[in-house]
Amino acid sequence: MLDRLEQEEARLRRRLLFRILRGFSFDAPKFGGETITDPIPPQLLGKDADYLLPQRGA
Repeated sequence: MLDRLEQEEARLRRRLLFRILRGFSFDAPKFGGETITDPIPPQLLGKDADYLLPQRGA
């Protein structure tokens, strides 16, 4: 029974993925959201990481 549930979950995940990707262009992606986290946590960057902050007026 557990195997059947895993197969059903995989089918549902696959259908959801295809639904999300429908109409998505890999050649010209349009990002509609924001990142969940920073690529590197700020506390690991050190004191010299101020160059990574967004520049105002740019």
